[in-house]
Amino acid sequence: MIKPSPDTWRILRRGMAGHDVAAWQAVLNLPADGQFGTATEAQTRLFQLSHGLKGDGVVGPNTRAAVDPKLFAPAPEVIVSGLPPIRFVQAKYWRWMDRKVVDWIVLHSAEVWEKPSSAEGVASYFLNPPVAASAHYAADCDSIVQCVKTEHIADHCGHGNDRSIGIEQAGYAKQSEAEWLDAYGRQMLGLVSKLVAREAKQWDIPLVKLSAADIIAGKRGICGHWDVNQAFPNNTGHTDPGPHYPWGVLLELAKAA
Repeated sequence: MIKPSPDTWRILRRGMAGHDVAAWQAVLNLPADGQFGTATEAQTRLFQLSHGLKGDGVVGPNTRAAVDPKLFAPAPEVIVSGLPPIRFVQAKYWRWMDRKVVDWIVLHSAEVWEKPSSAEGVASYFLNPPVAASAHYAADCDSIVQCVKTEHIADHCGHGNDRSIGIEQAGYAKQSEAEWLDAYGRQMLGLVSKLVAREAKQWDIPLVKLSAADIIAGKRGICGHWDVNQAFPNNTGHTDPGPHYPWGVLLELAKAA
């Protein structure tokens, strides 16, 4: 992990904008739009007073020390062997958690056309979606964009959010297996499988496909949004990544990675 030097941290105050502002807003349970306005300032004062600090509405070293200074460092591109550089574009909706355990990697279809720019398009959508929505990663045939750090929580699968990492993939839940395994799909699955292998290793998640019954039983592994919905009554109504998603191919590639 890249550990920032203290001199790279900004003192945050009203009128500023950026990823570090969004990180601070998430701590305050505010929409993380990255704009330090009057609402953020007011909540900052309340946070400071509740922690025995001077309520000046300015996020300096003492206020940072009450949370986690790693939140306020610029997010560098992540370099992973066999993958293109993973750019970070902070989603608007996410929750700060600093998780130590993740149980599932949840795969989605983003319901967008299969294009080389699809991952960037999904990340752009997460900057200001009409409803609370985000995922940790978005992937297409030649790129991966990270939108929420994996130690924190993204809004991608309802009741399963707290325990999972979400990966959005270009394509549609209605696709046939042949459409998932066309030239574009195989290139994307090659990237997604390496990402899944990396996250599974980091979080000690078994590379096994989970059913809804497995999730209910408390097992850990890889699943789809549909499996999570089946496990939690009254969860979101999504069926992605669809009945023809090539789980066998994805897991075989992930294990090889």
